Amino acid sequence: MPPSLRPRVYWLTEEFFPPEMGGTGVVAASLSQGIAARDVETHVITRQTEPPSSPREQIGSVDVRRISPAGRLKGAGWKAFPLMLIYLTRLFVLLMTEARRYDIVFASGMKIIPLVAVPVCRLVGKKCIVRLESPFELVEPISAEALGTMGRGGRLVTRMLQWFQRAAVRRAHRVVAISQEIEDRLLASGVAPERIVRISNAVDMNKYRPVLPQERRALRVRLQIPENRTIVLFVGRLSRAKGVMLLIEAWPQIAARHPELCLVMVGSGEGSWDDCETQVREHVRMHSVEQSVIFAGRSERAWEYMQAADVFLFPSEYEGFALTVAEALSSALPSVITTVGAAPELIQHGRNGFLFPPKDQRAMIDAFEECLAARDHWESIGYCARQAMLPYDLARVLDTYAQMCRSLRSDSRS
Repeated sequence: MPPSLRPRVYWLTEEFFPPEMGGTGVVAASLSQGIAARDVETHVITRQTEPPSSPREQIGSVDVRRISPAGRLKGAGWKAFPLMLIYLTRLFVLLMTEARRYDIVFASGMKIIPLVAVPVCRLVGKKCIVRLESPFELVEPISAEALGTMGRGGRLVTRMLQWFQRAAVRRAHRVVAISQEIEDRLLASGVAPERIVRISNAVDMNKYRPVLPQERRALRVRLQIPENRTIVLFVGRLSRAKGVMLLIEAWPQIAARHPELCLVMVGSGEGSWDDCETQVREHVRMHSVEQSVIFAGRSERAWEYMQAADVFLFPSEYEGFALTVAEALSSALPSVITTVGAAPELIQHGRNGFLFPPKDQRAMIDAFEECLAARDHWESIGYCARQAMLPYDLARVLDTYAQMCRSLRSDSRS
């Protein structure tokens, strides 16, 4: 494509991988790198990390810039507001002074970035796409944990922030909904239907795939996972919002009934506003189940753990889409998952996975027992799970994003 016709995108995100390993950062990296490979000139602007990363570097095919201030905003209450205002001010100046260098601004999440991105794009005649990461962005502008520290003034600030957020997202040129729940909430918030684009999260099905038994055995040896146990896998932050305490409190009962099981937990609580890793490790020690729980820590090769596992268990309390669920299904793992995010759209209970309501330990145990009882059918359940992910293959989704960018670029020229 001639350079004069190539879309130029500024991708704005609060997290970016590497080094951030949260879902938002991983997805932002995957999508921005993917559209850059499809002849879309892509530049990433993200927040500085703690400890600090390079303020500017080339990661893959995209230029990444990190702007201060660093530090956690979620759950920080009033302490977050000075940081947020400084960040938005710097983002405003950057977008205004570099307006000739981009055609489209892509905002990951609607918490704060669209408050600047949408008005600036309207002011300078550029296009803005907002991609929602979670339905809670629409109903909970400030987290409940932060509100608990803010007193009465927090309620007023929440209403004001929600008004500004919804006004901004209504003015965006396109709003990406990654699940049916988010699309329904956008419509209820007054976003015009013609501006909503339904594009689910995606998974690289060439990477997240099942392997032959001999390869699985080799992976278990390398990952130091027991070869002769049934491996139950959790991948995600070790945080309360991911339902980790619910899982670990039920594990002694599950392990006593099924001594062949081994729970492998891939992830860390470090940096999470609701980190519970210390409590999880202490609970394991106090209940003497160290022989049936492995803490693998953070890993950039989660697909290898999925290929080495037998069952996936994910008791998260809420999700926008739950990318790790899509990865488990693509890996053909029988999965026991809460009915949050896109899980109800992806899973038919008993056919290609097992569902249970969030925050319900008894329901989780019952669904897990149902999965174990269907052991003879795990191969067919896994096959159906992978088939359900075909429409979510990363290559297809990236083609859709790239085409949307080209269409908006064409509209701008018109």
